[in-house]
Amino acid sequence: MADAMTPDGILRACAFLEAVWREDDTAMAALLRHEPGEQPTPVLVAGLGDLIMQAMLPARLGIHDGMPADELAAATEKLNTDPTAQVSIVLSETLKSLAPTAAPEQAAIIARSLIGYLVAVGGAAENDVLPLIDVLRQAALQRGSTP
Repeated sequence: MADAMTPDGILRACAFLEAVWREDDTAMAALLRHEPGEQPTPVLVAGLGDLIMQAMLPARLGIHDGMPADELAAATEKLNTDPTAQVSIVLSETLKSLAPTAAPEQAAIIARSLIGYLVAVGGAAENDVLPLIDVLRQAALQRGSTP
């Protein structure tokens, strides 16, 4: 799912996260409408969550490009047994399984779950949520402008 996310999908997911955070029911309802063939917004939000978790967890445990094979194996083992990583995987899989058929109320729960995850695991404070969503939005815009 993470690889299939387009910049437009990320932007739509970010807009929905922001609407949920601001409790803007009109924006949430508008963002939940989609054309045939478009991915539903809850699927995009869950996919964005998966993308974020895939980026955060290895970095959190010190996994990076260029690691020697023995260090990478040890860090990967730590990732596979780390309680935060395990809970993150369960959360991501749960949100992705609920998203395709989520009703509007459930879509908001998926978004709030992702926001709560970012606050808890990312060490963000509640007043960091909107700037964090903006960072995600800017990254999507940069990704979309790269050839």
